[in-house]
Parts: sequence; structure tokens; C-alpha cells
Amino acid sequence: MSSVTGSPAPGASPDPRAPADTAPYPSSGYAWYVVAVLLLAYVLSFVDRELLGLLAESIKRDLQLSDTRLSWLMGPAFAVFYTLFGIPIAWLADRSNRRGIISAGIFVWSWMTAFCGLASNYWQLFLARTGVGIGEAALSPPALSLLRDYFPKERIGRAIGVYTMGVSVGSGVANIINAALFPMIIAQGAVSVAFVGTLQPWQLLFVIVGLPGVLVALLVLTIREPARRQRAPATGTSFWHTLRFVWARGRCYGFMFVGFSAMTVVAYGIGYWIPSFFVRTYGVSPQELSEILIQRGVILMVCGVIGVFGGGYLCDVLARRYPDAPLRVSLGAFVLLGIGFVAFPLMPTAQLALWCFVPATLGAAAPTAAGATALVTIAPPHMRAQITAMYYFVLSIIGAGLGPMFVALFTDYYFQNEADLRYSLALTAFVACAGGGVLLYYALRPFRRAAEEARAWS
Repeated sequence: MSSVTGSPAPGASPDPRAPADTAPYPSSGYAWYVVAVLLLAYVLSFVDRELLGLLAESIKRDLQLSDTRLSWLMGPAFAVFYTLFGIPIAWLADRSNRRGIISAGIFVWSWMTAFCGLASNYWQLFLARTGVGIGEAALSPPALSLLRDYFPKERIGRAIGVYTMGVSVGSGVANIINAALFPMIIAQGAVSVAFVGTLQPWQLLFVIVGLPGVLVALLVLTIREPARRQRAPATGTSFWHTLRFVWARGRCYGFMFVGFSAMTVVAYGIGYWIPSFFVRTYGVSPQELSEILIQRGVILMVCGVIGVFGGGYLCDVLARRYPDAPLRVSLGAFVLLGIGFVAFPLMPTAQLALWCFVPATLGAAAPTAAGATALVTIAPPHMRAQITAMYYFVLSIIGAGLGPMFVALFTDYYFQNEADLRYSLALTAFVACAGGGVLLYYALRPFRRAAEEARAWS
């Protein structure tokens, strides 16, 4: 590809797609401020997203749902619309102001989370969950594209590692907040809210968690839109052009996308059912569940931060010798992931199950950073947001969309007993971890070829 030459006319606004290879990077302090704001947004997205899992047993009881119908709320209602809107939003992010797109998305998903609390039947809750998915689709593709333009190649792994720390921190915060609030709200029962009516405890929590996101949407507007760093021409970057590029490198992208999706099946598919697992398997009371979830929240935050930082750092260090460093890091993490997630449902006590989340969280966190690093390493700059959206498309459909359903289908149709949820979780984890590890192993060689090709765009 030849580079584009020329400069904008005096006083003209710079083309967001114009090359900026020679422009200095923003100051390190400001770049890390941007990371902090995006991290806060990412944390918020997981608090809103995972709240349904924490309230699953209450929703199941009040709306009289089977596990399979409940899994449709956990998975497809969110993930299908997250993916459908993700790619066109990413296409827009490659051509327009990424900061504004992120802010608008946060505003949408925050209000739709609050609307989940106003739902009085299954289909109203289903529609509100689709809105959460649409809003959250506007976060990661433009955010990762922004970070690549704020940090040089030798520091991008750590920056993305900090951003993706929002997965673990968000999950931990969600557990802690709801574990602290839910027993108190249950104790007081339903409440009457002016202009709304009577809200059950789970409905009130949706409203409380959703509305503060509007403030985060305003905070994102304080970020400056950076110049795009690319040497590729602005033409020829349509979605179909990008799809042809990915298809031509199908072994690399295909194995990566589906392999990392297996991690998402475990993290999301199993993660949504963990509160229900403790209730059904060990018969814990609301107060006991609260204590367990607070401890799990701490584990998620501490081990998640260690895993994400460690994964990003190892990617940066190993990249000096191995062009496929992100995949090597991920393969090692899959071992911890499998050990933790297969073992915890089979433990004889709740406390032993809780400790299994230490290796499970370390193993889940490292591929979060490594997968994103792998993607921005081999994606051409002018296609980066769209390829990132394709990546999250596959992760969302397989992991966030089908993951919760795999567990529910095993429970409802194979084991045919709600009390056997533990075996559904263990079986899902084993199949996903084994399959994902094999796919990432076969992605190593084509990834090395793609990394060599990408040097022309660095």
C-alpha cells in the first residue's frame, strides 16, 4: 500500500483518517488519563451487563421462568443486538469522532439498564436488555482504536491491559455492590416509587445501578480526539473490503476469534450462573450469598488486575523475541482457566468453590488483554475498529450469546434437574477450555505470518 501525501488547507479541520505517522504522541500523563476514563466506562459496562446474573434467581421466581428462558435474557437479548450494531458503529468509528460515539453509547445503555427495572413482564425485560446491548456496542471498538493512537507500539500492550482490566474490576464491583445492597433491599420488600408504581427489589437495583452512567457519558466528552496514525489510504476501507481482508487470512483470524470465544463462554456463560449455583448447590441464605459474593468480588478485582497487567506485560516482554507472544500468553492462561472453572462446581463446600476462583480469574483475565493486543498488532490501522468489531461480534455471539444457553440447555434437557446446575457448569467449562486451547495452538503459525505482514503498517 502506498502512503497518502498532502496537508490540509490552512484553517481546515484535519481529516480523522489522515495519516499522522510523524506527529508526536500526546503526553504520557494525558494518555493515561484517557485510559482511566475509558477504564471507568468499561467497568460501568460490566456492572450493568452482569447485574442480571446476580438477580437471576429473583427474576426467575417473580416472572416464572425456566433456566432456558432466563438464559435468553442473559445471552441473546443482549449479545445479538450488541453484535448487530457493533460492526456499523465500528465502521462509523473509523470515519468520525470516536469520543462522541462512546459517550452516546454509555448514555443509551445506562438508561436501558434503568428501564430493566421498570419491566413488569418477560418481553419488556427482553427489550430493555436489547437496548443495553446496543449501547455497549459503541464502547470497545472505538476505545481500542483511540488507545492505539495515544500510545506507541512498545507501550500499547500495557495500555490495553489497563483498559481491559475493566472486565475483572467491573465484575468485582458488580458482585460487591449488589452483595451489599441486595440483602437490605430484600428485607424491606417491594417499594412504591412516585410516577412509577411498585418495584420489586431486583427492579429497584436495576434503576439504582443504571442512572449514574449518565455522568460517565459526560466525562468521556473531556477526552480529546487524537490524530489517526496510519499509512494506508483512506479509500478502500468499506466493511466488505475489510471482510475480504479478514477472509483472505481466515486461518489466523478464524482460529483466534473462535479460540478466544471459548474463554468468553467460560467467563460469561458460567459467570452469569454463579450466584444461582451457590443458592442451588449449597442452599445459602441471602446473607450468606452476600458474604460469598463480596469475597468473590475481591478475588475478581485482585486476581483480575494481576492477570490483566501480567498478561499485557508478558505480551510486551515476549514480543521482543516472539511475534506470536499474545497467543503464547493466552495458551498458558487457558490452563489456569480450565483448572479453576472445571473444579469449582464440583467442590464439596462453598468456601472451597470460592477459592477455585483464584486460578479461574487469573486464567480468564490474561487472555482479555492478550486477545486485544493480538488484534491491534496485526490489524491495519484503517481497518482496526472494524476488525475489532468483528472480533467482538464472534465473542459476543458464541460467548455472551450462546454461553449462558449452553449451561441452561444442559440443565433443562440433559440433566433435567435444577439441582444439577453444578454439573452443567463443569461440563461447559471442560469443553470450552479444551476446544479453545486447541484452536489457539493452531493459530500460532498463521499469526506469525500476519504479524510479519503488519510491520509495513507500524
